[in-house]
Amino acid sequence: MAFSITGILFVMLEFFRGMLWFLIPLILLDLILLGWYFKRISGRRNKAGLAFKTSIGFGVFAFVITLILLPGSTHATWGDLIGWIDYFSLILVSLGMGAAGAVAIFPVMLHLVGIGPRKEAVQKTQATRPGQTADENAG
Repeated sequence: MAFSITGILFVMLEFFRGMLWFLIPLILLDLILLGWYFKRISGRRNKAGLAFKTSIGFGVFAFVITLILLPGSTHATWGDLIGWIDYFSLILVSLGMGAAGAVAIFPVMLHLVGIGPRKEAVQKTQATRPGQTADENAG
């Protein structure tokens, strides 16, 4: 296996094979949550930017954790990383895991922070002056 693309793909398959029982249901759950989000968003304020920022933060966290723990998961130590290619590949794999973590958590964040109140409720509260209720403003 002298740095061929198929060899690298087989190594990745062996690495992730133990996690497939977790990854497949996670992907299905993410697709279901995305569909449910688009069904629920009609008539509401869309705060997807906040969900995006939160997902990016989680991706950065996953990047750092992967950067720290990946050499140990392959039974290597930090002393085994000698050349620039070792560090470069460690950083690339960590970036990939961070991006995958951000993508995987995004539908969950859409449901937790991405759906705001109904548009009518926001307009009604903006129409009232501070200290007055909507009934006092109407008359």
